[in-house]
Amino acid sequence: MSEEELKTLALEERTFLHDMSNHIVVAHGMATFALKVIKTNPNVDVKEVERLEKSISAINKMTELIQERRLLLHERS
Repeated sequence: MSEEELKTLALEERTFLHDMSNHIVVAHGMATFALKVIKTNPNVDVKEVERLEKSISAINKMTELIQERRLLLHERS
């Protein structure tokens, strides 16, 4: 692979990571807001709260993975 192709690939991946990050930030914000509302509802099953907390935890892990990948790309370019 040529240097120019590698630069193009790196730029495409950085764009992809940026776009994914934007969607993840929205998902995290909405899930966090929903969790606050659900926790105040006494009629909600505890398991539902746990499921939403697990989804927020998964979103946090995705954010960490993207940050690590961005750092790697910046180091290599």
